[in-house]
Amino acid sequence: MDFERLLSPIELRGTRVRNRVTLTAHTQSYSDGGIHGARVRGYYAARAAGGAGLLVMEPIPPHPTGRVTPQNYDHTKPGFVEGLTTVVDAVHEHGGTIINQLYHMGPNADPLATGGLQWGPSDAPGYFGVGRIHAMTTDEIDLITRCFADCAQTVMRSGTDGIELMFSYDTLIDSFLYDDRNLRTDRYGGSFENKARFAVEVLRAVRDAIGDDPILGVTISVRSPEFERLVQHLEAECDIDYMGIGNGDYQHTELIIPPLDVSPGIGIPNAARAKAVASDRLAILAEGKINRPALGEQALADGACDLVGMTRALMADPDLVAKAARGEAARQRMCVGQNVCISRRMRKFPIACAQNPTSGYEAERGLAPAEAPGHVVVVGGGVSGLEAARAAAERGHRVTLLEATSALGGQIGRTATLPVLRSLDDLWSWRAAELDLLGVDVRLGVEADADAVAALAPDRVLVATGSRPTPPEHAIAVDDWLRGAALPAGDVLLVDEEGSRKAAGPAEALALEGRRVTLVPDGIAPLQEIAENHAERPVFQRLRDAGVMILSDVIVQGIAPGAVTVVGRYDGLERTLEAPVVLHAGRHTADDALCLALVERGIDARPIGDARSPRRWEDAIHDGYLAGAAV
Repeated sequence: MDFERLLSPIELRGTRVRNRVTLTAHTQSYSDGGIHGARVRGYYAARAAGGAGLLVMEPIPPHPTGRVTPQNYDHTKPGFVEGLTTVVDAVHEHGGTIINQLYHMGPNADPLATGGLQWGPSDAPGYFGVGRIHAMTTDEIDLITRCFADCAQTVMRSGTDGIELMFSYDTLIDSFLYDDRNLRTDRYGGSFENKARFAVEVLRAVRDAIGDDPILGVTISVRSPEFERLVQHLEAECDIDYMGIGNGDYQHTELIIPPLDVSPGIGIPNAARAKAVASDRLAILAEGKINRPALGEQALADGACDLVGMTRALMADPDLVAKAARGEAARQRMCVGQNVCISRRMRKFPIACAQNPTSGYEAERGLAPAEAPGHVVVVGGGVSGLEAARAAAERGHRVTLLEATSALGGQIGRTATLPVLRSLDDLWSWRAAELDLLGVDVRLGVEADADAVAALAPDRVLVATGSRPTPPEHAIAVDDWLRGAALPAGDVLLVDEEGSRKAAGPAEALALEGRRVTLVPDGIAPLQEIAENHAERPVFQRLRDAGVMILSDVIVQGIAPGAVTVVGRYDGLERTLEAPVVLHAGRHTADDALCLALVERGIDARPIGDARSPRRWEDAIHDGYLAGAAV
């Protein structure tokens, strides 16, 4: 595919955007005390250098009541314009077009960031379980409108190409559109035109503040009431150039940031609804798990949109556009929807990417050529070993990788065989393909002991032998079952210590076989990690549909043959569950014996990934990268 449409330019307000691929606004939490620094500059510069056409920067709250994180940018701080200018200049240097988004989170503002304040159209219980939403006065509405205009004017001093306003996901301005949230009887309540008045006034004020030449865009959500009417109304009443179409709200984050459970391209039909009622003058931006260039090309061919949001795809692979232009789209490092990015942001940490260890670390995690290339032996073909081998080979080392089994992929490869989890294969298969292109000597079916490794005369050994499950007595480890261990017939009790895919996947698979499965979270919330990754709703639904029973608020007291004893966390009641099969998803022990043996021989060896310490998949990938980059 030549991606003729995706790579074609588009003109927005007289500005030529070199292609249709868009990095939509998202919060990275990379600010240095509210100022743009080297980290955020490296992040945007890398995606501009990789070919992205339009880059919409992390949103800025124009007023303190609109904040959502301690790392929000603050346009009132000394040095703000100067810091932002360095980012804008870096994007322009690489040929990209850059827009700055402004937002006010309104009832979804974090009380910890706003001093407890949550503003909205009408009085209501606070969204965070504390306080109440403050019903804004008309003076406060006027204040926020002026703040948007003032902030936009300040931002334009950086040389940015325009401004985007976010009126989506049940933030401040779009909350006025909802009948059940807006109970006002003044000029901001009642009729559709009144409910949309705040949005129109802000857009007009911002246009007046920035002038006629800069680009002005707005993002709305398909979940907004009278969606098509809103598209037409904002275009008719405001001088805007493009409109982004979001897909959910903060009560349905799995639609905003679709996890691996959600089919790719979910936002394209929603953008098509807007495109059908907008004039040709208004460009429509589609977003929502558009994770491959081919999806974007097809959306443009179908007339569903004019711009294609590929944000997480660009996080995973900043060079996505350049690869597509070179005819190397097959080399794309795919976003798998693990959603490490949003789970970290929601916990007030800077975002990261499970697939891309350099995302957000562009200024400090480069792969410089090795000063003295040598022979690096990597033992283990899971994701940590594969990533270490890739990084070392990229630096110019001769690399040999030894894998004991007949296939690469490790635990992730086995987990990916479970229902819906096939996309996890991209975590290891991309790396395996890159090793082939880099000329890495990959040897399968090699049981590497210290003698075998020493015979290769390595300069450095990276031991990625992973971890081994150590389930309690009378329980079968999930990973042993995935390796082929037979299970007795009958019902299953699945004890879960992590709340991850390693429990939910087997529970679903076994239930679909016709077994009665009970998931027993041990001292954690059900599907705890999956909930953090914003996949809780679709996973719970599939488990319910499969007939899985899920306990909550229990701690496992003991496991006996065919039985699990639990005690309630709050009521203290003890009970024993019985089933022929007890599976265990949890504790692993580092398999580091080979590394210790090599060190005893005086060989320069170090454990990486789970062989160093069993953790999450993304930790194993990042650890492998850092080890390979340091050789």
